[in-house]
Amino acid sequence: MARFELPTLDALRELGEPRENAITIYAETSPAPDERDGSVLNVKSAFDRAIRSLRDNGIRHAGESALREQWDKVLGDEAWMRLSRSLALFVSPDRADVYVLPNRLENQMQVGTYFDLGQLVRAVVTPQSAYALTLSANGWNLWEATPTTVASEMDLRGEYGTDAADATNRATIRDRGHVRRLVGDEGKKLLLEQYAHRVAEAVATELDHVDPNAARPLFLFAADPLLELYRNAEKRRRVMVVAGNPDELRADQIDSAIRRLLPALNAEQHNARVARIADGAGKGLVATDLVDIARAAANGAVATLVYDFTVDILGHLDNATGELTYADDGYDLLSKIVVTVLDRGGDVLAVRADEIDHPIWNGQALAGLRYPLT
Repeated sequence: MARFELPTLDALRELGEPRENAITIYAETSPAPDERDGSVLNVKSAFDRAIRSLRDNGIRHAGESALREQWDKVLGDEAWMRLSRSLALFVSPDRADVYVLPNRLENQMQVGTYFDLGQLVRAVVTPQSAYALTLSANGWNLWEATPTTVASEMDLRGEYGTDAADATNRATIRDRGHVRRLVGDEGKKLLLEQYAHRVAEAVATELDHVDPNAARPLFLFAADPLLELYRNAEKRRRVMVVAGNPDELRADQIDSAIRRLLPALNAEQHNARVARIADGAGKGLVATDLVDIARAAANGAVATLVYDFTVDILGHLDNATGELTYADDGYDLLSKIVVTVLDRGGDVLAVRADEIDHPIWNGQALAGLRYPLT
């Protein structure tokens, strides 16, 4: 039942089908064992509220019993022993799906004839992969954080100097008083600069194997002077600085810092993408009306979709024609359009309305097209 990876497009399509008495729960959780009971209570409270809401809407006893049977299966699942920062739960009388995710989702409960896939879709399309370097004169480590796993140390392909002493062949740096034993400030700086360059070379060698286009950022956990020395040595990859002594940092602290800073970096990159999309407006390669966007998505004409993931617009979408109708008893149209764009090979950017400051942005949705609509 529990899934520790993001859903595939097929899974999203299946979750998006209509169903009776659909319960959607997004809940903040904690990976700490001593906080597990609180996480369970948070989700159980949301489920109880959902049942009360369905009772108010006239659910029959058989329907409630079926939902509680699925809930009992959820309670017995391994998910509770392997919690991360968030949990997405989808329960209907005939199924229950649980996604355990390391990124922070907002607490939410909804009942209806469709699951609310908004936050799950956002998790799928939002960049959540990054590398991290913890660097001090005592040593360095390379880390990776992914959309479904907390930051963990990477296994290195090569063999490198483990600290400033190894990297510069200076035994005097090995002591806990490492740099202080060097003679003169200039000597210290020279050796640390050499160390920073050798670490940068090692990091480039390792990351070129897994991210040759340097698409993912590198979070640098270090203190001056090594922090600035490394920034000067790194030539290709975007570096995000987390200042401070990294020697005692735990994996969860590194992961928390990465995920706290990623949204600002993503927003900056999204603004740049919107500006590039806007350049095509004069050629008819931009759609801003949701009706046009839906039609373009169905026809495979959307190269890039930008949408506000905090907005719920309910209705129905014809997958074949892209015809859109608004209806209070429908599903989240934007999430449906997102899945359609992804299915046709397009890119999707999930944003908050106030993150985009370009004049072409209408606060709801924007599409860069592969060809003009006729």
